[in-house]
Amino acid sequence: MVDINFDSKASVYEQKALVQKSASDVLLGLMSIREDENVLDLGCGSGRTTREIARCTEGIVVGTDISGSMINEAISKNAGQPNVSFLVKDAECLGISNSFDVIYCNSAFQWFSHPKKVLKQCFAALKPNGRMGIQAPATAMYCPNFVSAIEQVCNNPATRKTFGFFKNPWMFLEREDDYRTLFEKSGFDVEKCTIVEESARYTVDQVYGIYQSGAENGYLNQSFYSVPLTDEYVETFRSLMKTAFKEQADEYGMVNLTFNRIYLVAKKSQKT
Repeated sequence: MVDINFDSKASVYEQKALVQKSASDVLLGLMSIREDENVLDLGCGSGRTTREIARCTEGIVVGTDISGSMINEAISKNAGQPNVSFLVKDAECLGISNSFDVIYCNSAFQWFSHPKKVLKQCFAALKPNGRMGIQAPATAMYCPNFVSAIEQVCNNPATRKTFGFFKNPWMFLEREDDYRTLFEKSGFDVEKCTIVEESARYTVDQVYGIYQSGAENGYLNQSFYSVPLTDEYVETFRSLMKTAFKEQADEYGMVNLTFNRIYLVAKKSQKT
């Protein structure tokens, strides 16, 4: 069975990651990156937003991601930009000090199983008065469409036993104050922190592609199961998800896809 993770999705990630792109545009606007600022794109994936960041500044732009295949894709797509570089890095082990004015983290924070370690590394990597911005799915109902579809997997006789061995890899906090406290305890002054519900209409195929670009890398990732996955399980799981999305469509074949998202901007406190 082919491993299902971000490495295996690198070549098609950008064409499927539609909601990540729309959310990244909002976060980019909130950060107001100036033309002389150095920026770290944390969890940069294949580098689409890194390219946009590089248009905002003449400073150094560095994209990091734990996926080697994503970084290879980013390097190939960003050739010729002299101020942009990419590194394979675990966010818990950045090892960077006082180098960046901005840390930008879009659709990645939910994957950090030890967020306090990540924030400690980010705090160290920022210059005095540097700022960090995140956007990520939030709350247990991070995407009601996906959560509802997963119920079919939980209840189907062909999948429910194996899915019982799935360990949720995501870090979803329930309240704005929970995110605010997490950052404040890590030495940040939080300037903006809000959970918003965002909805847009997509075709069933687009919704399935969006699901595959992100959530599937958890739900069908062998690393998050304590029993071996089979091709039959993966095939049935995918079929159930496709069926669920079709059932969510209206008479025009469109699905109202909803996400709850945290947008947070924080500054490196000088009081610590």
